[in-house]
Amino acid sequence: MVQTSNAGLDIFDNLKIQGTKRWRTEPPLVCPYCSEEDSIYGVEVIAAYDGTLYWECESCEEKMLRFTKQTTVKHLAKTDELFIDLEGLRNIWQEEPN
Repeated sequence: MVQTSNAGLDIFDNLKIQGTKRWRTEPPLVCPYCSEEDSIYGVEVIAAYDGTLYWECESCEEKMLRFTKQTTVKHLAKTDELFIDLEGLRNIWQEEPN
């Protein structure tokens, strides 16, 4: 039996994105959840997509789609095998550049 990874869907579910409305190119000027103006910023996910993957309100912390759920899950699945050594990054500024 072949087991498929649901890593992208698991990550998406953990983000708790509530709505299905998308803002493809620009975030909304007013948060649809808390009505705060100019509080939406783009969130980039390393190795998932080159650019903003979804939007988040810095006031109420609600997340909003940039792409469809299916497309967002597909991009998030790319990070399944990603490992970042945060301890190794702690003193990276002291090392010689590569």
